[in-house]
Amino acid sequence: ARLWDAASGECLHALEGHQGIVYCAAFSPDSQQVVTASDDETARLWDAASGECLHTLEGHQGGVTCAAFSPDGQQVVTASYDKTARLWGAASGECLHTLEGHQGGVTCAAFSPDGQQVVTASCDETA
Repeated sequence: ARLWDAASGECLHALEGHQGIVYCAAFSPDSQQVVTASDDETARLWDAASGECLHTLEGHQGGVTCAAFSPDGQQVVTASYDKTARLWGAASGECLHTLEGHQGGVTCAAFSPDGQQVVTASCDETA
């Protein structure tokens, strides 16, 4: 993934470390961190100012298709082809919960605006 200056079009940082295709990247609500999701079965949290990798979120058993911050920036949700979504502590990088129940890979996950719920979408034709 790469971080770009929106005004100048200049590349600020190349976020290097994933060992597979990077499917998704998103900023934290305060723009201080970036999360990336990769086919290498991990997500990574990055410092937006320095481009430094802060945490590697490991535990999925399939490619990570999507990652997003909660509205307060305290949690990250990831979606994976392993049929699960996971909730992580943004500060610690620790897995807080594994969301199971889909019969197919989970392609997308997002927090509600109040941060109280998570919605997932899946290859099993359910959300």
